Amino acid sequence: MYALSSLDLATEPLSFVNCTMNERPQRIVMWLNQSFLLPEDAEFQSAPFQVCFTSLRNAGQLCIKIKPGGEISINTDDIDLAGDIIQSMASFLAIEDLQVEADFPAYFEELRKVLVKVDEHYAVNQRLTADMAERSNLIRSMLVQAEDARLLRDMKNMKTQYSELYDLNRDLINQHKIRCNNHTELLNNLKAVNQAIQRAGRLRVGKPKTQVISACRDAIRSNNFNTLFRIMRVGTASS
Repeated sequence: MYALSSLDLATEPLSFVNCTMNERPQRIVMWLNQSFLLPEDAEFQSAPFQVCFTSLRNAGQLCIKIKPGGEISINTDDIDLAGDIIQSMASFLAIEDLQVEADFPAYFEELRKVLVKVDEHYAVNQRLTADMAERSNLIRSMLVQAEDARLLRDMKNMKTQYSELYDLNRDLINQHKIRCNNHTELLNNLKAVNQAIQRAGRLRVGKPKTQVISACRDAIRSNNFNTLFRIMRVGTASS
């Protein structure tokens, strides 16, 4: 639920989505009246037209501007809300393809931190895998030595070998637990990255949406984070 805010008191969020729709402003205002509970129907006087709302749930701000030439700006720090608005407008106005320019500084910074964690988790996983393989080989070697000592009735050496085997096995179990926890955290972070890509897609409609999702995944595969954020902002990797 959103309540209409006074333009004089409203604080415009830093995050935004800008797009151009080849629609009469009055049609966009019709969508506005249908989508939000307003005291009275908003009337389009002259460009630019602006309306601001405050979320009754978390006090977040939402501002929608209609500029000359069909330019529309949506200011909100909630990327999910921005996506919902774009999809709702596109559905109401029967828009099949829509490209946008978007920036969500706080959200993108959190995503950057998640991507760093993903790299760290991969590095930890590789190190643990190599270490566990080395310890497994050592355990096999020590088992052979312990069995040889048993056959030779060298009880002292056999006890030493089995004692060391016990310690190695305990370390291997602990490392396995660490690896499992690391893998769980990695999956959670990868899920967050995938959600971010889907959110970037929902800011677009039709072909641009499909292209953004595909390009973002290509950027992730090539480990090019700067390109990823450019795609999320402007919809393409090219300058």
